[in-house]
Amino acid sequence: MSRSGLSELHFIPPKRSVNTDYYIDEILEKCCLPTFKRRKTRAPLTKRKMCRKMSETIFMQDGAPAHTAIRTQKWLSEHLHGFLEKGIWPSNSPDLNPIENLWSIMQAELDKSKLATNLTQLGKYLENIWNGISPSILENLVDGMPSRINSCIKLNGEYIGK
Repeated sequence: MSRSGLSELHFIPPKRSVNTDYYIDEILEKCCLPTFKRRKTRAPLTKRKMCRKMSETIFMQDGAPAHTAIRTQKWLSEHLHGFLEKGIWPSNSPDLNPIENLWSIMQAELDKSKLATNLTQLGKYLENIWNGISPSILENLVDGMPSRINSCIKLNGEYIGK
């Protein structure tokens, strides 16, 4: 996600784990790179240009082993110059990452849906919710980032000061 757009949702096949090879080949190569190459500014969020300038973009990911693997870090340094290297982003800080708030919004919307009876139906529900995300939600989540970071810095300073 970015302030301007969304990637397509990627569903991990049942009984498949996300190792380094899968992450690079299926998610970064096939989903992420094409997303960053989009040029349309007026289109559905999942077809829209993700950022004004790649030089102003930060690619964030959590500390999952597939994300922090040496091969992944090398791939990212070669393809996405604005990524946060392993160890830069504070661990255990989901409250700072806007995507975590977007997942919460999606969960709340999913909770309003009829109970899915199979994975195909669940996937359709999730895609409908994802495709229904409004631009203002993305803007608010990203624009609120400095405030969330400042609050954490303040709380951390108070904690350290005690």
